[in-house]
Amino acid sequence: MEKLDNPSELNLIFKYALKDLSRNFKKLFSIILTLFISLFILSAIFTTEDSLKKELNDNARALLGGDLEIDYNRNEGNIELVNKVKEFATISQMIEFSTMVSTVNREKNKSLFTRIKTVDTKYPLYGEIDYEPAGAFNRMHNESNTLLINESLSKNLNLKINDKIKVQNKFFTVIGIVKSVPDVSGFVAFGDWALAGEQTLEILKLNGIGSFLNYEYKVKFKQNDDVNKLEKKIEKIFENDQKVKLRYPENSASGLKRIINNFSQFLSLVSISAMLIAGIGIANTLLSFINQNNMSIAVRKALGFHSKNIKTLFYLQLLILLFVITIFAYGSSFLIIPVVDQYLSDGLGLNISPVFSIINFIKIFLVGLLVLIIFSIPTLNSINQVKASNLFRNVFQNLEFYYSKKSTALSLMLLSILVLIFSLGSERPIYSLGYFVAFFICLIVFFLLSKIIIYFLKKFKSTINISLKVSIKNITQTKSITPITIMSLGLGVTLLLTLALVGTNFQREIAKSIPDIAPDYFFVGIQKGEKKLFEENLLNMDSKAKIEIVPMVSSGIIKINGVNPNTYIKPDNDSYWVIGSDRRSSWVDEVPEDNPLTDGKWWDLTKPDQLQISLDAKVAKDLNINLGDVFTLNIYGREIDGKIVNFRFVDYRDLSINFAMLFNPQFANNIPHEYLATAKFKSLDKFDESSMLEILPSLSMIKIADYLNKVTEVLNKVFIAVTLISAVTIIIGLIVISSAIIVQGKIKEFQNLVFKILGFSKKDIIFSSIIEFLIIFKSVILIAIFFAVIASKFIMENIFELVWQFDFKVLIYLGFSIGLVTLMLILITNLRYLNPKIYPLIRNQ
Repeated sequence: MEKLDNPSELNLIFKYALKDLSRNFKKLFSIILTLFISLFILSAIFTTEDSLKKELNDNARALLGGDLEIDYNRNEGNIELVNKVKEFATISQMIEFSTMVSTVNREKNKSLFTRIKTVDTKYPLYGEIDYEPAGAFNRMHNESNTLLINESLSKNLNLKINDKIKVQNKFFTVIGIVKSVPDVSGFVAFGDWALAGEQTLEILKLNGIGSFLNYEYKVKFKQNDDVNKLEKKIEKIFENDQKVKLRYPENSASGLKRIINNFSQFLSLVSISAMLIAGIGIANTLLSFINQNNMSIAVRKALGFHSKNIKTLFYLQLLILLFVITIFAYGSSFLIIPVVDQYLSDGLGLNISPVFSIINFIKIFLVGLLVLIIFSIPTLNSINQVKASNLFRNVFQNLEFYYSKKSTALSLMLLSILVLIFSLGSERPIYSLGYFVAFFICLIVFFLLSKIIIYFLKKFKSTINISLKVSIKNITQTKSITPITIMSLGLGVTLLLTLALVGTNFQREIAKSIPDIAPDYFFVGIQKGEKKLFEENLLNMDSKAKIEIVPMVSSGIIKINGVNPNTYIKPDNDSYWVIGSDRRSSWVDEVPEDNPLTDGKWWDLTKPDQLQISLDAKVAKDLNINLGDVFTLNIYGREIDGKIVNFRFVDYRDLSINFAMLFNPQFANNIPHEYLATAKFKSLDKFDESSMLEILPSLSMIKIADYLNKVTEVLNKVFIAVTLISAVTIIIGLIVISSAIIVQGKIKEFQNLVFKILGFSKKDIIFSSIIEFLIIFKSVILIAIFFAVIASKFIMENIFELVWQFDFKVLIYLGFSIGLVTLMLILITNLRYLNPKIYPLIRNQ
């Protein structure tokens, strides 16, 4: 940008800029529209993210369920230590478990694997439960065999208040429907769940592994207590208890926060892509605007204005425009919040409201300013080409972008700042940088593609078709919009096709491929004496069923080579889940066919008294584990050291039985255990859940299809939202193309005038535009498909670790739709130049 000589000159130019901007408002409409759309998307992302985070932070205690959580996982907990905390704080005990809930007295009873949370009368310590009818929560505590179920369970089993249901082999009454609870933990975030009173545990006989028991104690301090002091006191009380994990309000809803951060990062990258594409349109619209004011600039120069003053005038107009647009875009983003609030209040009980952030406003304004400056520098530098003598010669001078070494270096520096703003402030900076690298590689490739097309068409001479000759001439002329069209359209199409391929592959994997190879059911909680009975009854229902039964024990990693892994392994590690809580483990005699060894040797049979561990190779890599390292495991309260003897390649995608850790059978067979089973039925209709539960009441059955349907439903909503947002990139690209055509307005008018004099009809001119578009779009779509295939394959196989397949149908539908819309826009934009006024053009007016 240019410097001014003195403050009075600045004041004069500022006043003139406002007046000039008011006169030229309509001519700058394309800049206003593209900037508003881009900044609105960015504002909506920032505002939604801030509003969600504020809601989570403001309600951190309610979301956690207390000022602190004492989590014993599957262990009942050290009551003596818990009682010490009760001396100075209020404690609410809750126990979660999973079991089968079944309908009764129906023609065909239905069952669902359900998470039940037993709570005491102190629950909730913070927040409120939203349920109906009034008084149901008190009834749950005062009356035995009663439940409050969530809306999802009510819908899936078609249950109403006062209906009877069966939990294991006991009958319960549904006395209320829960809409939301304040503590958004894993059990309410997804699936079917219910609340029950403390007496439920005495009614049901539960086991630790099959029921996935989880013991939690929520702590609430007195109003005027020193929170930090009490937290340290509690840490001191439990410092020698290896089974416990203390969680604080800032750790509440950590999974939800991680999803918000990742989704926000992705959408921010999409929005900056839209802004960069919009920048191309801004540059072209601005050049068109300057060309239209060519004579006005010449007049100002004749009156003694320097180029730097005129450029400053335009920069000020853009700055004023940007400031106003940013205010409207940021203000409009608040309208998105009620929509998000409606969705979240129905699902999670969160109530968010718009949050004004001056930091976000400045950040949005700064991003817009950087994009404006980067793309306006070569445009406004073209003002140097206008001479005052043009005024006296009555010559129209069509200006071009002007690049100097200094302006190019400045643009690159500002572009680097823009990239760093988005990368360093994101959840995963490396991913953001990788995205920008891919974006600019695509941009360069599409630019080179435009040059290659122009080069070869210039060599193409052998045609007698006039319309084709005109089309080739339009594409190859010096001031053609071919590079702009190819770059803006190519980037938008690539992004949309990539997301479409990822989305369809995801849906195919979940809806078809995974169910084809996955078992129909998982069976959990098969006790040692029930294994034979379970297998016999399953085969009686379907003699051709494929059954896999393996032993299972719960184990938690306390130490790795004598060190607590939580002290150096961070939650953002891909394999943190292995040490985050107790894991289920198993044992086998031989190497599993679908778990081939990658390193090490199988069990050493000469050491039956020593625990040997086979570990998932990816987990070993993520946690930096080597062969010979020692895990200290907590198994039923005992600390047992086990040596890592081999690594396996574990593929979890087929949903078959897989474990991160396997033990040597000689040692593990002596550990108390139960069994986990899967079944793939020849005919699923032959399997009767109710009959199986009559025989084995404590059995838990997880129907894979039910969960895949829920995941598919969520993913469909996510990809529809993402695709719609990404489609904005295409819209901006189309506006860019339209603005590029407008830049050529004067040239088009002269060209069509010549065609008119030579006898060309409107039909011939339109036909040449269609040929021109088809030549360009054919090349664009081929390159876009190439990039989309590579990008979607990388995302599916490396990030989601799922199978990728080429979907020709999606590419055809999307490509044809985008092409048709683009062609219509080009034709509509060109219509204004089909009837040029002859005499004004001849007189050069």
